Amino acid sequence: MNLFKRKTNFFKKITNYLWSFFGIFGKHFSKRKNFNHINVDQKLVYDLSPKKIPSGQQLKHLHRFLNPREYLIIKICLLLIIVNAAYLGVAFFKKHLSYSPLVGGEYIEGVIAYPKAINPLYAVNRDIDSDLSRLIYSSLFRYNGEGELVNDLVAEYSINGNTEYIFKIKEGVKWHNGESLTIDDVIFTISAIKNEEYRSPLKNIFSGAELERVDDFTLKISLSSPYAPFLSNLTFGILPKNVWEKVVPGSAILSELNLKPIGSGLYKFKSLVKNKDGEIKEYNLAVNDEYYSQKPYIKNIKFKFFVNYTEAIKALNDNQIDGLGYLPLNERQELIAKDSLFFHELARPQVFGLFFNFEKDKALGDKTARISLAQAIDKEQLIKDIFDGAYRSEDGPILKNNYAYNNEIIRYGYNPEEAANNIKNKLASTSLTVVDSGRNVAVAEKIKQYWESIGVAVELKIIASEKAAEVVKGRDFEIIFYGQAVGADPDVYAFWHSSQAKAGGLNIASYNNAEADTLLTEGRETANLTERITKYKKFQENIASNLPAIFLYSPTYTYVQSKKVHGFQATTLVEPSDRFATVADWYLKTKTKLIW
Repeated sequence: MNLFKRKTNFFKKITNYLWSFFGIFGKHFSKRKNFNHINVDQKLVYDLSPKKIPSGQQLKHLHRFLNPREYLIIKICLLLIIVNAAYLGVAFFKKHLSYSPLVGGEYIEGVIAYPKAINPLYAVNRDIDSDLSRLIYSSLFRYNGEGELVNDLVAEYSINGNTEYIFKIKEGVKWHNGESLTIDDVIFTISAIKNEEYRSPLKNIFSGAELERVDDFTLKISLSSPYAPFLSNLTFGILPKNVWEKVVPGSAILSELNLKPIGSGLYKFKSLVKNKDGEIKEYNLAVNDEYYSQKPYIKNIKFKFFVNYTEAIKALNDNQIDGLGYLPLNERQELIAKDSLFFHELARPQVFGLFFNFEKDKALGDKTARISLAQAIDKEQLIKDIFDGAYRSEDGPILKNNYAYNNEIIRYGYNPEEAANNIKNKLASTSLTVVDSGRNVAVAEKIKQYWESIGVAVELKIIASEKAAEVVKGRDFEIIFYGQAVGADPDVYAFWHSSQAKAGGLNIASYNNAEADTLLTEGRETANLTERITKYKKFQENIASNLPAIFLYSPTYTYVQSKKVHGFQATTLVEPSDRFATVADWYLKTKTKLIW
């Protein structure tokens, strides 16, 4: 019995010690009232558990230990933790995740029409030929994505006395066949342009010019008279002499080299696909790995040719092509997934306006009447209503994005009340001639509404496109709505000098002003950029003061690309092919990297 009591007492001491050690109830356990075996068991299990965090299996039973309110609070807290974690994760990756271009991929562009002569001597007449020439050939100069003239093959140049130009080209440039490009290729190309047997439309740009070979990489060109915009004429591609000298000049237009060219540009000819009728349906280019400047990321470019926009837009909607070379405004509604496309609105060096013919309507000779007609037109609203706001309003013959633009000229803003008051007894009626092309008629109808709102009756004369040249040449209009391709250089001599006012000239307003003539002549004769800008700014003041025309807007070139194409940076083009000015920066593939 004593032995049993000793064992019992020993067990009690051990138990009290353990409970005291784990901090459950203390050494006086045996004397406490309301002893709860369940609580003790739970605490003992918790203290003896190797893990203090509940397992997933245990969490399934959480609702058994919590009342509904507590369980709801737990769920709301968990949701807030998840939402905040997601937000912080996204914010972190946006700040620290960097995307960079990868080399590779194929870009597919749809174009209306198909190539005939991918040759710098002839390509100027067809947009698709110019597009391919731009990618395949290098030129002495080229236009960048901002419409600025920059060096291409030319390493450096100098101008002496406004008529002598010395060009040194880059060394180490290779043709696509592996041979070296030298100044002999440049001389051959210019000589071919000048040669009447080649029948190149560029022939006149070198009229009176003499060439002198200085060394393997240097050429001197002497002009018969000063012509400041001369450098802008040197954007044609250079042909390889060793290939083309074997071709008879009179048969050059028929050579197979016009479809399988050898150039020195970013991309080289790879292959072409014809249908059973011999028409080219696809044209494939591969990157030129030996290119002398920045190499492009996109390895291959494919052109697909379509008969009309209906087919081309369907291909774009079906993701068969990645881009569409020019999209007319009236075709935009045919696109399905607009959110998956980039619409690049590129400024073009064209100006549309209303040109007066004082000889046909003497009342238009009154400056106050012309000013009133200008004040009656809300240019911005016209552009918004007819061109969805895509075009840009203009104030003069030199465009707003030109380096010689004068921002301080007189402007005749929209003021219909003043216009209506001032035009009384000045002009009761007139006629407005418009060429039936694009949205020209819609513009003319809008102008008619504006002018009739100030009391001027307007007769619209709509003419077919094929008769436009005849009407303009004969100056058979009172007021004509017309467009002029003024180019990137501020030289507008051809459009406003009095010598160009005769029949057949481009001075369709027949503007005859001695001050303007002097400024235009001096502006094209000096190579000094500062002096040129000064001359052209004064010329713009002259035009704004005399108002021989009302300038309305310059159009844009809508270039559509899939959003999978990255890196497009151009804002301005001189020719449609200039949409490829930054093609070396385009990319289809990316890699990601965390940055700290």
